[in-house]
Amino acid sequence: MNKAQKFAVSSRNKNKAVINKNIFQLSIITSALLFSGYTLAYSETGQLGDKNSWESQEYKNDWGLAAMNASSAYALGYHGQGAKIGVMDSGALLSHQELSGSRFHAVKAKGEYGSTGMRYPQELGGHYEKGQAFDVTGDWIKGVNDTHGTHVTGTVGANRDGEGMHGVAWGSDVYVGNTGATDSNNYGPYQDYQYFYTGWKAMVDAGAQVINNSWGTNPRIIDAGKTVGPDGGNTSVHLPVDTTQQTEYEYFYFKKIYGDNPSFVDAAYDAVKDTNVVQVFTTGNRDFKNPYYRPLYPYFNPQAEKHWIAVAGLKQTADKTGYEIEGMFNEAGNAKWWTVVAPSRYIYSSVVDADGNPGWDTFSGTSMAAPHVTGAMGVLMSRYQSMNALQVRDVMFTTANRYNPDGSLYKDWKSADGVPDERYGWGTPDLEKGMYGPGQFLGKFEYQLDAVPLDVWSNDITQAALDQREQEDLAWLADYKANGIDAGGDYNLGTDFVVNDGNPDPTSHIIDKEEAKKWRQEYYQKRADAIQAKIDAGLYDGSLVKTGEGSLVMTGDNSYRGGTTVKQGSLFGFTESFGTADVNVNGGTISVLNHYNDQFTQKGQLVSNESHKANININDNGTYLVTAGHNVNVGNMTLNQGAKLDIAADNIGQLKDVYLNDNTVQGTVNADNLADNRAKSKMLANAAPNAVNNDYALFQKEVSVKDNTITGSLSKKADTSFASFANNENGRSIANVLENNAKGQLFDATLPMSAQDLRHTYQSLGSDMYLNANTASVVNVLGLTRTVKDQAIGIGHGRYANLENSNARIWMTGVGQWGNLDYGYSNMDTDFYAALVGAEIDVASHTKAGLFFGAGSSKYKAHEYGKIDSNDLHVGAYGVSNIQNVAAINYGVTHTNQDRDAKRTLWVGQDSGYNSSSYDAKITQLFVEGAYTQLNNDQYSIEPYAGFNWLHVTSDNLHEQVGNMQFTTKTDNQDIQVGTVGLRGGYPFAAGNVNLALKGDVSASHLFGDNRPEAMLFLSDTGEAKIRGGKLDNLFGIGLGIDAQLNKSTTLGVSYQGQYNSDVNSSGVNATLKINF
Repeated sequence: MNKAQKFAVSSRNKNKAVINKNIFQLSIITSALLFSGYTLAYSETGQLGDKNSWESQEYKNDWGLAAMNASSAYALGYHGQGAKIGVMDSGALLSHQELSGSRFHAVKAKGEYGSTGMRYPQELGGHYEKGQAFDVTGDWIKGVNDTHGTHVTGTVGANRDGEGMHGVAWGSDVYVGNTGATDSNNYGPYQDYQYFYTGWKAMVDAGAQVINNSWGTNPRIIDAGKTVGPDGGNTSVHLPVDTTQQTEYEYFYFKKIYGDNPSFVDAAYDAVKDTNVVQVFTTGNRDFKNPYYRPLYPYFNPQAEKHWIAVAGLKQTADKTGYEIEGMFNEAGNAKWWTVVAPSRYIYSSVVDADGNPGWDTFSGTSMAAPHVTGAMGVLMSRYQSMNALQVRDVMFTTANRYNPDGSLYKDWKSADGVPDERYGWGTPDLEKGMYGPGQFLGKFEYQLDAVPLDVWSNDITQAALDQREQEDLAWLADYKANGIDAGGDYNLGTDFVVNDGNPDPTSHIIDKEEAKKWRQEYYQKRADAIQAKIDAGLYDGSLVKTGEGSLVMTGDNSYRGGTTVKQGSLFGFTESFGTADVNVNGGTISVLNHYNDQFTQKGQLVSNESHKANININDNGTYLVTAGHNVNVGNMTLNQGAKLDIAADNIGQLKDVYLNDNTVQGTVNADNLADNRAKSKMLANAAPNAVNNDYALFQKEVSVKDNTITGSLSKKADTSFASFANNENGRSIANVLENNAKGQLFDATLPMSAQDLRHTYQSLGSDMYLNANTASVVNVLGLTRTVKDQAIGIGHGRYANLENSNARIWMTGVGQWGNLDYGYSNMDTDFYAALVGAEIDVASHTKAGLFFGAGSSKYKAHEYGKIDSNDLHVGAYGVSNIQNVAAINYGVTHTNQDRDAKRTLWVGQDSGYNSSSYDAKITQLFVEGAYTQLNNDQYSIEPYAGFNWLHVTSDNLHEQVGNMQFTTKTDNQDIQVGTVGLRGGYPFAAGNVNLALKGDVSASHLFGDNRPEAMLFLSDTGEAKIRGGKLDNLFGIGLGIDAQLNKSTTLGVSYQGQYNSDVNSSGVNATLKINF
């Protein structure tokens, strides 16, 4: 019977994460990614390409998903798979059904406190002592933690299982840490550096790319009378942070409390600096215009900005038709350049009660907003697998949304398009727009596109934020240079309130003015240095550097000013898509298009508007690729020394037209001014400057330069067909199917291949590994049968153990055979092992009959073609009859069943499919052999013999795949006949009291009938090809052994046997124990 295929995984060659440039127009099948890492017993209703299908009741139970357009990302196949997200909070109940499974990990943190303090100074609780040990994991701890972390973790990544709700990044791996406290943990200057550094660093070491920090509450002050914030919130007992001077006070307060030691917020930075990890912090739940120090940290420490995200709160409007800032929570303020706003009111998620019982409930706060952002990062990281988290952060910022569903701006949004707002920051993460590439470059964006072969960016990439940032930064810097630290105005030293920090001294929080001046000077200088470094590096103009072997397509109308550099791989785009500065191709390839059919992000046909023209410099080792069917316009085009030109097809339809109809396709590049400096190169002085590397197997490429135009053409190569690249019979069979049928996925995949890739495809698909495994099994079964026959007939007196009145025997044999087959097109090493147990009885004076059964294993190693491991069962019956002491006839039947597990990687060009399959093979055999025994006597035995075997070989069909292409191998049944002649002999002798016999055997066998295995290979929807294995015809056999009579009833024999021809080398050793009874 056919057994179920275990699995098949397709991948791109890891050493060549590159699109075959012969076909530029590609569609990446995201369905292969859809359920990776997601193995719940839940029937998913969502369908690729249909965002509405993802909006189940479970989805709708968190309105924040719709506010971020999460279903658009899910419909493209991105839900956090492959992303690793950290959550530092009050633990999480990882037995909750929403948080259970292999995606969730409790991170362990172990060490000693480095200071003495209180977690809850406002409550005089949560004491810890310097030197006190801690050893915690992210699992919720009864009596220590509260439900906060369980709720937050659910919003990040709860299971999509049809119940309750699901997280934003429901396919991500989630790493949970533990604050060792409840949400009342105070994030003022009260926490221990060592504890939090250890916890955050453990997450980083575990692989977390972004870490959510919703935990804690803000510093408190003694109530001195009711105060309200700008939106009417009660701020009476909360440390105020409305003005820059007030936020500056909190910074001073941290400096005062920690002294020369780093703070726990420094620990957040220290844990991620020199990495690509991002920390996410809440702005706070108070009605103030600025965040608290924790999210505002980069304002005072600009080196940390690229690692920081601050999150303010968003709520639904009263009629639930739009969104607006939650004014009762801290706003972006001075942190606007790294702040986003996210759903924070009435968020439904997983919870745990004080006794550890799971459930669901609705909470509000920026604590609920942050995990929406962190989850959004996870979804975007699954979309942009070649970006690090710092770059994904920029994508999230620059594609954030500021509009209601009806198209109106959020209430009170003040900033210009593309510029962060004082209240909202960048806006709300938009997982629809975020699928289409960055909206801006926030400096130099170096994109190493290696993890996936293709990415497509269709968003317009502008300069708006950088221009505004430059204006603000330069104004601040000019003020500082003119006025020094006095530019900051008066100091808030804490004299008009008392901090509720558990210290009985009501003045302990007050800052000395001289200290305040020193600390302002420190952070002012940091800010000034950071701004100057940006100026010096030109980072106020966005730029793109393309590295990595993958291909990037840009179709936006892009206005970034810092230039584009191609170092590796391929960059395709419209003439208006490369910004306003020059494009320098220093390696890799660039091609300008006038249209693009986007199947990657499903935007369909996109067309260039030529709002401005690209200026392109092709430098040494750079290539300009003309895309057939595209007639494009550029500004200045310079071909410098070492520049190369090439042409490729836009789509498979073009190549079909050329190949099947013998047509020619062209593409042109028309420049306003083209300077060809290549002829000036000494290297090219004797070479044709327009020579191209023809990496098509089937097509001829031509590129020419005349005046200001580059023209490329593709035509069919003369006297060339698919079969021209086949090196053997199986390859030719596959090639003929491609040539004659000219259809289907395999035809489309092979048509644009290089000669090398086409040969490799034939070699892989045409491998006869499965067929030659059957041939190897025939050789092994013949060897096993020889062992059974040898023990049955006996030759030489050492074979016989005499026991009066004995007419029955049992025997046991162990067999090991090792060999190599060089048949057909795949060299194969084989190992064969078997243990047999048999019994025989004399049924007449000159006839005995026996039965045997056994088990063993076979291993077939075809090297680069794959391997097969088999568990074998053997059964059989045999008989021996002596005729008048003149002749002996032995005869019998055997059956071998092999339960095979096969593993091999199939290649179609540079795409591979790793396949693991289980199937059965069976060999049934009838044998008969006659020997002339008249020459035997007491001194020696000599027996000429002749035999005949008939073997019937069957094996199940095998189903394999590469990507979406299905390949089925249907092996033909074989009926093989074997004729054998040979001579065997024995010489008995004694050693002391032990009777021994030497024995030997030589034979020659001829195999005929279906002695060459064949199969039909179904080539996806392209057709079927006959493939053949090696022909097994003649074998030469040799055997040597010795038998010993151990006592009157027991005989032991050890022997060697081999089978050989020019393509087979099989050697075996067996040992047989025979007992009379």
